[in-house]
Amino acid sequence: MKVFVDANTILSGLLFAGNESALLELGRLRALRLVCNEYVMQEVERALKRGEFSLEDEERRHLLRYALECISVVENPTEEEIKKHYDLLKDKKDLPVVLGAKMENCDCLVTGDRELLSKKVRLFVNSVTTSELLERLAKEKFIRL
Repeated sequence: MKVFVDANTILSGLLFAGNESALLELGRLRALRLVCNEYVMQEVERALKRGEFSLEDEERRHLLRYALECISVVENPTEEEIKKHYDLLKDKKDLPVVLGAKMENCDCLVTGDRELLSKKVRLFVNSVTTSELLERLAKEKFIRL
């Protein structure tokens, strides 16, 4: 299964124990193919530098290395693709995320973002929360919770 992950999902998985860290570990073990694009990974890097996490440079580098063990990073959508779908979202900065999942033919986009979980977006790309995906995998006897 190919799964696109957004920045907040990655950050939660890197910094906290829980569903998101379990998802990253499934990616590291290659039980799932986790992908994001360069845009998302840059967002993760910027967020890790923010003072609220109080991370040293070495800690940040370690977390980013781990993320890259878990997730394949793909190219961003083109400006042309973004312009073509400009009306899809109110929050235009999330267009590269949704389009990345669509362009990579992912089975789903894992996010906690309300707009990305809206019916309109779900008609465009299969967006789910981390817990929804893990529950689905458990029902398919893919994993044990």
